[in-house]
Amino acid sequence: MMKKSKKSECSFCKESYKEPLLTVESVVLEYSIAAGSAKVIPSDSSGSVKEEWETGADDNRTIEW
Repeated sequence: MMKKSKKSECSFCKESYKEPLLTVESVVLEYSIAAGSAKVIPSDSSGSVKEEWETGADDNRTIEW
């Protein structure tokens, strides 16, 4: 005669409890990520900064949806 396995013998049994795994990682930033890796200077080829917006003609097209 074949022996019955415990799983087939006990179909209503609960599985064993496995604790959740919790890990904590500490990240230390100096100001922010990549703070000094890029420098943006909005100037034209002569080096002067343009402070006014360019105004163009109004767009009065009819757009069908």
